[in-house]
Amino acid sequence: MTAWLPPAALRAVAAAVLGALGLGGADAAAADDARACVAAADQAQQLRDEGKLKDARQQMLVCARDTCPAGVRKDCSGWLSALDASLPSIVVSAEDASRRDLIQVRVLLDGKPLLSSLDGRAIPIDPGPHTLRFEAEGQTPIDQTVLIREGEQRRSISVRFPPPGAPGASATAANPPDAAPPESPRPPSPSRVPVAAITVGAVGLVALGSFAFFGITGKNDLANLHATCGVTHTCAQSDVDATRTRLIVADVSLGVSVVAIGVATVLFFTQRSHPPPKSSRRAGATMPYEPQPMRPPSM
Repeated sequence: MTAWLPPAALRAVAAAVLGALGLGGADAAAADDARACVAAADQAQQLRDEGKLKDARQQMLVCARDTCPAGVRKDCSGWLSALDASLPSIVVSAEDASRRDLIQVRVLLDGKPLLSSLDGRAIPIDPGPHTLRFEAEGQTPIDQTVLIREGEQRRSISVRFPPPGAPGASATAANPPDAAPPESPRPPSPSRVPVAAITVGAVGLVALGSFAFFGITGKNDLANLHATCGVTHTCAQSDVDATRTRLIVADVSLGVSVVAIGVATVLFFTQRSHPPPKSSRRAGATMPYEPQPMRPPSM
């Protein structure tokens, strides 16, 4: 990239060029053209530093002409190549409420005319914040504020006009006027386990523990009876009754456990799927839903 020349250096180049033209007998028109080239180069640098890239580019086109002095023309050509790489551009489009492309749309940039109709071509634009206004016959104008970044090329900016008479006509493409505002997600209601399910489930677990205890001890006692009581030895009736009792209690506990756990499972899913009714509200009032505590079923 060719370095920027300070204004003093440009004026020195201009003086040298004009002096050479005077020594060579160049006419006044050539001298004026050389002055215009140097002035355009000086102005191009100033506009570039101010961020006015479009205007700077126009001045660089002037000082890069073949009629300009060779030194000035070389510098301006280098500046022009560098500026074209950093000059942003946008491509604007518009649709009606039925999503059909519109052509006859007038576009204003920061209050000044930019386009009289849309053609789909890229438009150079200075970096920074800008306000675009879209106007079409029979449509409500749309304003859109954008931030254009240096070096951003062919950024697409599209708007959709709302139906005639629709509210929110000033909405932009970021929030189309015909689109409903997004609903804020409702916080999930706290998970609550029904009390009845907990109670019945606890009974089932206790019965399951009882089955395990009496089943194991009963089987151990039965094994001892078989080992110690044979043909020649008769077991005590009390030991036989105690073993039989443990085995019966184990069987009953198992049945109670299966039934209780099954009932607790049914209560858990059925009562959770039917939340308590909401409290009565006045018409038009909006109150947050407050879950009511679940009462255990009467036994």
